[in-house]
Amino acid sequence: MFKYVIRRIIQMVPVFLGVTLILFILRAPGVLPGDPVRLITGEKAISETLYQEIVEKHGLDQPLHVQYVRYLKGLTEGDLGTSYQKSRPVSDILLDKFPNTMRLAAVAILLEIIIGIAAGIISAVKRYSLLDVLVTLSTSILVSVPVFWLGMLMQVVFGIWFKRWGIPYLPISGMSSSDFPDWVHLILPAITLASVSTAYVARIMRSQMLEVMGQDYIRTAHAKGLSERAVIRRHALKNALIPVVTFIGIDLGVMMSGAILTETVFNWPGVGLEIFLAIGTRDWPIVTGGVVIIVLLVMIINLLVDISYAFLDPRIRYGGPAQ
Repeated sequence: MFKYVIRRIIQMVPVFLGVTLILFILRAPGVLPGDPVRLITGEKAISETLYQEIVEKHGLDQPLHVQYVRYLKGLTEGDLGTSYQKSRPVSDILLDKFPNTMRLAAVAILLEIIIGIAAGIISAVKRYSLLDVLVTLSTSILVSVPVFWLGMLMQVVFGIWFKRWGIPYLPISGMSSSDFPDWVHLILPAITLASVSTAYVARIMRSQMLEVMGQDYIRTAHAKGLSERAVIRRHALKNALIPVVTFIGIDLGVMMSGAILTETVFNWPGVGLEIFLAIGTRDWPIVTGGVVIIVLLVMIINLLVDISYAFLDPRIRYGGPAQ
């Protein structure tokens, strides 16, 4: 197991370097529209002397490979650069926003796990029943609906129409207000963020449960006189969870690193909204810094998911039989 973890960490290094190289090339002068110096100073006219001073200060006059090495050195020291628009370290800006994204992602992933796994199990156990039809129909609709459209629909229905009809309504923007407790502001964005993923979890769980329940060891467990609930809990569930854990793990990385569309629709002040605003203002240090954090989180969570396989299924061993 230890050798496997070390090998995976070593494999992550070229992936991380490749991503940072692509990001750095994209933010280099002349690759995308927008002069970095003009982004720093705004639209006001500046002298040639001041222009050159800013270029030298940010190292924009150096060769591209020198700038990249300098950027990597900064990353090893936790320096993600300085925002053009806010003149603050990018690491400080993202750290301010990250707890808000964590709160939203935690609630969304909890909904995804509870509702998605439960719906998948019920749908598989009650195959071809009314419940199975409802789960299949609802998941098919959810995976076909764009997240931003679903978020706006929920804002209109639960925020605007309910208020107009005199029904208790929900807040549709921000994460705090004087009219609602803070946790109420989580309801709509968390449901929106979890909706599509929950549908996928339910579908994956259903198909895996149906496959596992047709195996010989499940029939043997039934033949021993175990109840249906015991067979599902002790034998079927663990083996069926492996693909589900993979999906949830990857999805957790995406959620933790910022769901741009959901946070933008609900004006939720997290990492995703910060990246979206930075794209609009061409504030490349925030964009690249946010993506670097996202890549790191996804790689780390993928590694943890792979390690968890050995605990879910004892037949899986990493690094050979002796591990």
